[in-house]
Amino acid sequence: MRVLQVTIYGELKFGGPPQKIFALSDGLASRGHHVEIATFHSEMPQGGMPQKRGDVTLHFLAWGGRSLWQLPTDWRRLRRAVRYADIVHVYGLYNLLCPLAAWVARQSGKPFILEPLGMFVPRARSVRGKVIYNRLLTVPMAHAAARVVATSAREAEELALLVPSDKLVMRRNGLDLSAFQNLPTGANFRSRFGLGTDERIVLFVGRISPIKNLEELMRAFALAKLPQTRLVLVGPELEPEYAVRLRALIEELRLSERVMLAGELYERDKLSALAAAALFVLPSTYESYGNAAAEAIAAGVPVLITKGCGIAPQIDGRGGLVVEPEAHALAKGLETLLNDEMQRNALCARRSEIMSELSWEEPLQQTEEVYQAILKEHHVHSRY
Repeated sequence: MRVLQVTIYGELKFGGPPQKIFALSDGLASRGHHVEIATFHSEMPQGGMPQKRGDVTLHFLAWGGRSLWQLPTDWRRLRRAVRYADIVHVYGLYNLLCPLAAWVARQSGKPFILEPLGMFVPRARSVRGKVIYNRLLTVPMAHAAARVVATSAREAEELALLVPSDKLVMRRNGLDLSAFQNLPTGANFRSRFGLGTDERIVLFVGRISPIKNLEELMRAFALAKLPQTRLVLVGPELEPEYAVRLRALIEELRLSERVMLAGELYERDKLSALAAAALFVLPSTYESYGNAAAEAIAAGVPVLITKGCGIAPQIDGRGGLVVEPEAHALAKGLETLLNDEMQRNALCARRSEIMSELSWEEPLQQTEEVYQAILKEHHVHSRY
């Protein structure tokens, strides 16, 4: 089977989406399928030669535009990639590449799948623009798609307003559990950022973005009674204005000695941060799933997570605690998981159950079966 994945998130600094897309692509390739990814590189508007990532080929398309409103300036590479594929899988909304790829797929007679990545309901910034985008692009794209994929029960409820149930697929994200079998020590992380061995570390990993609700986390950290504790935010600052606002709040709350923005960390460096953490916190107002919380569970770190995250029901009372996404609830959760050992142990006693639910094996099998079913349907329809 020849599969083309299309996404604007072609770099790890964009967080969960590229990690998920790369993992799915690698898994499908390991099952004998030919997988290519068509994407943009934020620092290469001129595009580039195809690159191999293991057994997967990446096509970095030339683009023009700004922010997420980018269009390929050379449609020929996209057309060639679509025409070579048996099936096209497009990820995300509020960009122009995916609707274009879906249109090219239709023009080429190729079935395509839409995976909105939790974006269908407009949130945070530019809500009015997102409503218009949905009306003009998302609705027609979803209606033309062979399937629409949700990654959590909550997202499936939202997408049920968009497409009929027979077109909607619920497929969770997964995790490469082998990466967590031999964790590095947290010593390198502590040494790199000047963190004492006697300091407890509360860790956040993700984009420094308003939807992550980090201002409420700052207020919660200021409210909570947490001696010898540092809050470390790991992730790229892709929205400079928000990062400036966040730093101003840190100063206002007098947390400059207790809160650190550590920047981007990947692979072994990120694992070292998890190994050093006493608690992982994901305070987002919304996450279609919440891969970072799953990684913390795999690393054996207790998790404080908010109700807006798709993975929250899996974690609550098994690997951590779920609270409302507001400062007082977060502060109480921080105190419970850091200061009350008996409560923490009780809330995290069933972590091993979650581990068995996190691997990529089941989502990969399901994805493969969905692709095969679509191609079978497409073959039948194309005969008449």
